[in-house]
Amino acid sequence: MKQKLLALTVLLCMLLPLALTGCSGGDKLEYVSYGEDIKEFDTSLFYGNVETMQGADPSLIWVPEALDENGQVKEDTGYYYAYITATSIINAWRTRDMTNWQYLGAVFRPDLDTFWAYMNFWAPAVHYDAEDGVYYMYYSATSKSVSEYKTHYISLATSTSPMGPFTEWGSISEPLIDFSKMPKDHPLYEAHGEGTTWADGYFAAIDAEPFVDVNGDIYLLFTHDKGAGYSSSSTYIMKMKEWWEPDYESITCISLTGSCEVGGSEKMDEGTVNEGPFMLYHEGLYYLTFSVHTYDESSYQVRQAVSTSPMGPFHKIATEKGGTVITTDGLNAYTNSAGHHSFITVGDEIYISYHTFKNDKSISQARKIRFDKVSFVTNDDGIPVIYANGPTVTLQPLPTAISGYENKATSAQVTATGLREGSSPYWLNDGTLKIHETPNIVDETYFNVGKKASTVTLSWEDYISAKAIMVYNSNLYDTSFTKIDNIRIWYRVGDTEGVCETGEIAFSYDQYSLVPKHYNCIFAGASCTIQFADMDIRQIEITVSESRGGEVFAISEIAVLGKKEGR
Repeated sequence: MKQKLLALTVLLCMLLPLALTGCSGGDKLEYVSYGEDIKEFDTSLFYGNVETMQGADPSLIWVPEALDENGQVKEDTGYYYAYITATSIINAWRTRDMTNWQYLGAVFRPDLDTFWAYMNFWAPAVHYDAEDGVYYMYYSATSKSVSEYKTHYISLATSTSPMGPFTEWGSISEPLIDFSKMPKDHPLYEAHGEGTTWADGYFAAIDAEPFVDVNGDIYLLFTHDKGAGYSSSSTYIMKMKEWWEPDYESITCISLTGSCEVGGSEKMDEGTVNEGPFMLYHEGLYYLTFSVHTYDESSYQVRQAVSTSPMGPFHKIATEKGGTVITTDGLNAYTNSAGHHSFITVGDEIYISYHTFKNDKSISQARKIRFDKVSFVTNDDGIPVIYANGPTVTLQPLPTAISGYENKATSAQVTATGLREGSSPYWLNDGTLKIHETPNIVDETYFNVGKKASTVTLSWEDYISAKAIMVYNSNLYDTSFTKIDNIRIWYRVGDTEGVCETGEIAFSYDQYSLVPKHYNCIFAGASCTIQFADMDIRQIEITVSESRGGEVFAISEIAVLGKKEGR
């Protein structure tokens, strides 16, 4: 596989600049089209959620390239690191391109003979503190001190490298966080009483996740472990005086399963869990994201709540108002379950990582990790909500900070002909993909099939760099376009200006859709994608005429990847 990818990249670098030399009006553009085999693509520009690594409950961080004292790139920088659930250790993987993964093995391996815990090392969450140069990893594990199964405590390990090894903070004979130290008059103090082996104050806690506020304050999110005898799980937050010093008096419940707000009467369907919490801050609002239903259900998904304070109160956004961040609802024919997540900020872009199942058609086998880009979209109530361009199993652009290429289409002036009444070209370059029929906060641009082909024109005031064009198809099979008739590009080489064309580009239904007996299904985020030699362009005209359903087709988004200035 790596040889094939390398060969393709070398071919592009060597042949395409020569093919474009001397292009003049009407000349054919030489390009590579991705569609027939998703596994063969330029991994310096794209990723595909195709061959992903095995793991569950991912905590992902991005470690930018850094130089050592000799001016050489440090060996542990320039990677995404993924830390995942395990049994008696914590494992990690890393990747530069979100496609090819390197297994690092155990980055945290305590001596179980002397350590306080012995099994179920779950959901590690890693945060780097640049001020002290330390990677802090919270995790939960089953203690030896209590005989009952799934008696989880939260603890902390640290390292000066993302590759580890991580070592336990403080004593190895007890976990860092013990909720029996909570004030006994605190309303959340749990007095178990006689008839149980659990001590008073025991609080089964999992899914610890740190959050650092804009003012530098540190908080810890965590969840009741439903498996320890609770009827449902809820999410809590606690201030930390230091990474290793909890403020037990501050513990606050910020999310109750099935309730829109803690203490409120409004209900919503979430199954029996609010787990795997994460927190983001955006323009004055705090976003609490969490998984609902259970991991072994296809309905496992990530939802969100908002507040003006990290301590709440948080109000959950209704699903019809964009409350779902990511879900496989409606996509179960080829992907199942999208939950227990983390967000990764890469440059100016945010991506969500989450686990799903290696068997894409059912909830079986082991779990694996995927990525998708997220953005903030304003819903009908005027609230910016987190929206994911996923889940996808299709070709997607790498983050700009990794590839050096950005989506130039977002700065283009866009016009279109053949629009269906009521549709708008706005959705052609807004940066979002319509993945599901709902929510209605994101849409596609619809075109009528008629005697004349429909055209989309993207133009810029000045020349921009371009290397690839992605035309995203509809999220519904019947409104998908069957091909692109032609892409015409106005370009410049030196002082010479010209126009070149691609000719017909077929959409690969064999690669990007399922056609079972009773329904037709197109893969989310599927596109016609072409890659060519870097060149300067100022206008693109895309022509489409055919719909799979015959009357209407839709384009979800157009991306034009070009070099970022200064790269």
